[in-house]
Amino acid sequence: MTRIPRRLRPGEVDRESYWGWVAAALFLLLPVDLLTTLLNAAVVGPEAEANPWMAWLLAQPLWVVVAVHLAVGATAVAGFAAYESLSRRSERFGGMMLQAARLYLVLLVAAGFLVFVNNLSVLLFRVSLLPAG
Repeated sequence: MTRIPRRLRPGEVDRESYWGWVAAALFLLLPVDLLTTLLNAAVVGPEAEANPWMAWLLAQPLWVVVAVHLAVGATAVAGFAAYESLSRRSERFGGMMLQAARLYLVLLVAAGFLVFVNNLSVLLFRVSLLPAG
């Protein structure tokens, strides 16, 4: 059964689309990045990883890698939930807080796409699109 979206009143914020952006950002930055990074480590080698935290993580057992990613995801969701809850309590700034969060999430989704495309470039062409830090 499809749900008919209700109309927003003037000044009201669509909080459900906010959670869609959270899901998109976390999907790109956690499982998609993890899988493409693991593929790159298998093909190119873990020493090619530019992110020092991920390079350290790749040296750990797979269950540690997955557990860390799950913990990061759970922490991120809890943080966004707390932020959204705080925005609900603020009559004056709640809408502005969610607009700022949406902008942040758009930037996170863009960063997730950039990381994904970079990982594909390394996997297919053995060339990183990002400068080595």
